Amino acid sequence: MKKFLTFIVFGFLSSGVIAEDKNITFATDWKAQAEHGGFYQAVAKGLYRKYGLNVRIRPGGPQTDNPRLMAAGALDIAIASNNFQPLNLVAAGADVKVVMTTFQKDPQVLMVHPEVQASGFKDFKGMPIFLADSAIATFWPWLKYKFGYEDRQIRKYTYSLAPWLVNKGTVQEGYVSSEPFSAVQAGVKPRVFLFADEGYLGYAGMVMVRSEYLNSNKDVVKAFVQASIEGWLDYLWGDPSEANKLILADNKEMTPELIAFSINAMRTNEMLGNKEKLGRMTDKRWKDFHVEMSEMGLLPESLDVTKAYTLEFLPTTE
Repeated sequence: MKKFLTFIVFGFLSSGVIAEDKNITFATDWKAQAEHGGFYQAVAKGLYRKYGLNVRIRPGGPQTDNPRLMAAGALDIAIASNNFQPLNLVAAGADVKVVMTTFQKDPQVLMVHPEVQASGFKDFKGMPIFLADSAIATFWPWLKYKFGYEDRQIRKYTYSLAPWLVNKGTVQEGYVSSEPFSAVQAGVKPRVFLFADEGYLGYAGMVMVRSEYLNSNKDVVKAFVQASIEGWLDYLWGDPSEANKLILADNKEMTPELIAFSINAMRTNEMLGNKEKLGRMTDKRWKDFHVEMSEMGLLPESLDVTKAYTLEFLPTTE
């Protein structure tokens, strides 16, 4: 699920080509995968180059901590996995801005064995839940507040489904485009529940930029956003094969079958929205997320949410 994009970028000329070379590290949040397909497509199809960007991708992994590295000034551009990351950074005094989103719906899911009788998250209260460490400070508090979950339910998820597979009365967190596939491959067709369908308002897979860098390189950021949106359009609604070759080369654990499953899951669940809304964000959505989470005590009520994002680099939205 996660990764590092290092690219050489240039400042816009009137023709749209950038003049001055710059080396930038852009960190995604997992190993190379279909959830990063639009970025890979922009590399593979020359879309970044069209805007004067030379993008080179390096993979990250389970230990990737983009928020900490960005707060320390070690990264200029990185993927924020969820809304909590930039908002918590701003609350802590870091100056960052989200400039686009990949997913309109958070791909996060909870899944159970097919024998479990459940209609939604409310039915998982009291059940052991396998959670990654990164979940504890993000969506876990939301689950506790909204559905009455307790910390005693937590079981450590080490990116192996084996414990969940042999314990039918447990819940497994994951991505709609990843863990359900692994379960099916292991002979279990899970019942899958998407966070977004349970009222979770967050975006996911957002591009976050350190404000100091952003203010000095607006043309670079604009070019990256535009090329990335075009890459996602081509990847999800065109032929993704060129990007998939790069993903497979960067992630030896990846398979063509998982990529195909992930693409289908993103399309079927409309994870990125429609073509017209791809990459877009709205003031209302950010505000509503902050209001809900601050009412739960998960974010400071006084936090100025507008400091965490900008719509400046996105195509006009309604």
